[in-house]
Amino acid sequence: MTAYDRLNKALEAHEKALKVNPEDAAAWAGKAAVFLKHRRYSESLKAIKKALEIEPENPHYLYEKAFVLLQLNREGDALQVFDRLLEIKPDSDKSWNLKTSVLCRLKQHEKALADSEKALSANPKLAGAWHAKGSVLADLGRYEESIEAYDAALNLNPNLARTLVGKGFALYNLDRPVEAMIAYDAALKINPDNAKTWIGKGLVHLKLGKFKRALAACSKAISIKPDSSDAWYCKGMSLSGLDKNEEALGALERTLRLNPDHIEAKKALFSVNSKLGIALDEDEEERTEEEKPKMKKSVWTRKKPTSEIIKESLGQEKEKIRKISRKNLRTKKE
Repeated sequence: MTAYDRLNKALEAHEKALKVNPEDAAAWAGKAAVFLKHRRYSESLKAIKKALEIEPENPHYLYEKAFVLLQLNREGDALQVFDRLLEIKPDSDKSWNLKTSVLCRLKQHEKALADSEKALSANPKLAGAWHAKGSVLADLGRYEESIEAYDAALNLNPNLARTLVGKGFALYNLDRPVEAMIAYDAALKINPDNAKTWIGKGLVHLKLGKFKRALAACSKAISIKPDSSDAWYCKGMSLSGLDKNEEALGALERTLRLNPDHIEAKKALFSVNSKLGIALDEDEEERTEEEKPKMKKSVWTRKKPTSEIIKESLGQEKEKIRKISRKNLRTKKE
C-alpha cells in the first residue's frame, strides 16, 4: 500500500461522516489530525479551520490549529491562537508550555514572563502558568528562581512530567546532580518514553563520571528519538569517557550532521580527534576555536570511514618520524 493509499484509507471514515453531515466538527477535526500525521500541513490547517467555523471556542481544535501553524513556521499566528485558547481555558498546561517555548525561541522572554505573571495574578492556582514562568526563568539562566516556580507548579499538580524535567535541568545547571537525578527519575515514572528526560539523566550520569550508565540512558533516548542531536552528543561523550574514541567520533559526527551548530559537540569532536592523533590543519583548528558555523572543510562531514582516517593519520605520522630520523642521520654523518 502506497502512502497515498494509506492517507485515503485513514480519511475514509471522516469523509463518510461528512457526507452524512457536512457540519460535523469532529469529522473535520479528524481529517485535520490525519493530514497532520501525514505531514500535509496546509490541508490539515484547512480542515481544522472548518471545524472551528462550527465550534469556534473548542480548546482542542484551537490547540490543533496552533500546532499546525507552528509546523508551517507561522509562529506569530500560532501565538495569537494560543492567546485565544488560554482566554477560554487558562488551565491548559500544554498550551502554556508550547506558547512559552515559542516565545523563548523567538527571544521574547519579557512577554513570556509578563504573560505568565499576569495569569498568576488573576489565578495563582494555574500550574501551567507556574511551569511557563519556570521555563522562561530557566531559559534566562535564573535557575534558583525557576526552581521556585517549578515547585509551585508541582505543589498544584505533582504529575507534571515536563515540570519535573525542567526542574532537573535547572538543578543540573546549579551543579546539584543528585537532586537533578531525583527529578528526572520522578519524571520517568510518569512518562518513561520521553527522550528529553533520558538525555537529562544521561548528562547527569556524565557529570558524576558514570559513563556506562550515561551511555545506557542516551541510547534509550536515541531509541525513542533517533534524530535527537543532544542524544547523540550524550552518547559521544559517554563513549569518550569509556575510551571508545572511534565510536565516540562517529556519534559526535552524527550529532553535527543533525545539528551543524551544536557548539559543545564541535568542542568534543576536536578533543576526541586529538586523542586519536587526528590533527586538524591550522586554518581548520582556528575556525573550530572561533566556532564559526561555515567551515570549508568540516571534520564531521568526511566521506571516508573513521577507521580509514585513523589509518591514514597514523601513516602520515610514521612518515614524518622516518623523515626526521633520516635528517638526523645525515646531520650526524656530516
